[in-house]
Amino acid sequence: MIDQKEYDIAVVVPCYNEGISISQVIHDFRVHLPSASIYVFDNNSSDDTAERATAAGAKVFTVKEQGKGNVVGRMFCRYHC
Repeated sequence: MIDQKEYDIAVVVPCYNEGISISQVIHDFRVHLPSASIYVFDNNSSDDTAERATAAGAKVFTVKEQGKGNVVGRMFCRYHC
């Protein structure tokens, strides 16, 4: 078992039109990694993904350029390029 207090843990979640499930995903990560920071990278969704993720307590970043490669690239960009 990992001592979570010893590490800074970040959970990064790429998503596109995940409004139906994003709250549950964030909840499940909080249950298993309560000290983790959760970051949702919304890839220009047309539904309420960003609003639901924010309401669930995640920090949300919007990536306007469509495509998983664009959102994953932005997730790991050091200064939110």
